Amino acid sequence: MQVYVLGKVGDLLSTTLFHAFARLNLFGLILVEPEDTYLSLGYFDNAKEILDMERVRSLGIPVIRREIGGGTVLLAPGQVFYQLVIPKSLAPFKVEDAYKKFSQPVLETYKRLGVEVEYKPINDIVVKKNQRKISGQGAGDIEKSFVFVGNILLRFDVRLMAEVLRTPDKNFLIEVMDQNLSWLERELGKTFEFSHVAPILEEEFRKILPLEKREGIPEDALRLAQKLKEELTSEETLFEDTGKRHRLIKIREGIFVRNKSLDINGKRVRLTILVEDQKVKLCRLVGLDTEDLDKEITGLRYDEESVRNFLEKRSMDFLLPLFWD
Repeated sequence: MQVYVLGKVGDLLSTTLFHAFARLNLFGLILVEPEDTYLSLGYFDNAKEILDMERVRSLGIPVIRREIGGGTVLLAPGQVFYQLVIPKSLAPFKVEDAYKKFSQPVLETYKRLGVEVEYKPINDIVVKKNQRKISGQGAGDIEKSFVFVGNILLRFDVRLMAEVLRTPDKNFLIEVMDQNLSWLERELGKTFEFSHVAPILEEEFRKILPLEKREGIPEDALRLAQKLKEELTSEETLFEDTGKRHRLIKIREGIFVRNKSLDINGKRVRLTILVEDQKVKLCRLVGLDTEDLDKEITGLRYDEESVRNFLEKRSMDFLLPLFWD
């Protein structure tokens, strides 16, 4: 298996290339930094529900759908991606075990860079001292290959991420993201570049896999990547009904936000809920006189039965579509 240390690449290659490798049975580790800013939907994400497409288009941000799991990702310069493409036979049978195994080189990389982190199943790596998410990961099968991808954030634009998500209260989302997300430069107070991170990632992945250095990208992979760009950014692919409903926006493992607005009795009512470890930690209800409903619901377990019972006891079941759908 080969290691491809590519540095900055544009034209969405930081997503299409690992797909091309998987389809061509080219196995190895790709280390790359996006030259462009764009959004990558997870395989099951419902674009119309999770993205503010009008805002995305006005900002001129491309969108692509990848063929592996994980959530919606904002890719941009200042992020180092590790993309592992290996035969399925080399990956643990259970996906949880695969995440745990292939996260280990990333944990060691952060440690060597000066940040103590820990793996938070199933997708996240968080800073130990403050539990802020500092890396998101995704995995899955593409044809005969197992693919594991993730990023090391050198820097990250929280405001832009909030701008492109479909939510009526973007300021609250910015606040929650700022409290729960982090990046290398924030944690250590100094500037990092791809060249500081990629060699360490390569060394750490070599400890668990037989990898050899390879210069340049195979031509057949480049050609296929260009074709895949058309396929994975097509309207048909982006707006495919995956069946997934985005009741909550995931900030990190265990932290979710619900932002929804509805017309109720001729008034525009807006709800913002912060859910932590499956319980309502904070609730803001604007546009309706509910006599301390915001405070009363705090601490409630966030599931359909609990929410329904809570509202029915207060003769407010007409609010259920706002809290749950």
